[in-house]
Amino acid sequence: MEFFIDAGDLDPAAERLRLYRFSDNRQWKVRGGWDIAVGVAVLDFECPFGVDATYRAEVFDGAGLSLGFTDYATVTLDVGSVWVHNPLVPAEGIELGAAALLDDSGARATRRPIVGSVVYTEGSMLGRWIGSGRRGVVDYSLGFAVESLDLADRFQGMLGDYNTRQVGVLCVRTPPPVRIPRTFFTSVPDPTEVSVDVQWGGQRTDIVFTATEVDPPFVGLVTPLLTYDDLDAAYSTYDERDAAYATYTDMDRDYSLAGLAG
Repeated sequence: MEFFIDAGDLDPAAERLRLYRFSDNRQWKVRGGWDIAVGVAVLDFECPFGVDATYRAEVFDGAGLSLGFTDYATVTLDVGSVWVHNPLVPAEGIELGAAALLDDSGARATRRPIVGSVVYTEGSMLGRWIGSGRRGVVDYSLGFAVESLDLADRFQGMLGDYNTRQVGVLCVRTPPPVRIPRTFFTSVPDPTEVSVDVQWGGQRTDIVFTATEVDPPFVGLVTPLLTYDDLDAAYSTYDERDAAYATYTDMDRDYSLAGLAG
């Protein structure tokens, strides 16, 4: 989901933006859209499926003073598949299909405990609840049917391998009516891969783990989809590249070149 505000629609003093999304009855900071320059497009890889997502940006001048907020813009992504990605490398996310969730995912039970205890003070007949509020989803049994070995390898790669360390957090997006947040950040402490028919020459594996909802990594951290290396790979000279686009913004939004540099 791309979000772009033309500089001509903003106060002339505007220099930077902070982009927010309202979804799942929560306010989110949009990854890659935090303290960005005016005229920069943002790709929201965390936009939920099947529910309204409402965006607006707070605008700042060069001194860091707020100039207020833009108007709201609401979108609904009509996606029936399950998508999973590493929030720091969203372009390498995978689509697992509409039937990817295993039948026993969640075991039909979603827990969001309220942490605290009942305390009985001296002389009191009734207890007093002392607590710190409600937590996110905990100990949710999550399982995916992965229909190819390539997808299984890519899934494992999102969690790191022998050469590359990753954060151990995934963003899982499911369509309704699955009873977890539509944008669900979960720790993956012990991913278990179960071969279903690989031993007989098939491709199907199941990946299962116990999911606990966590805060996402800092929203200012993200690997860009389109890089200058991609642009350099597409055009042999700077003059040729400059001639292909009316503005630098158009160039920065040519996602068809993403990944061209390998």
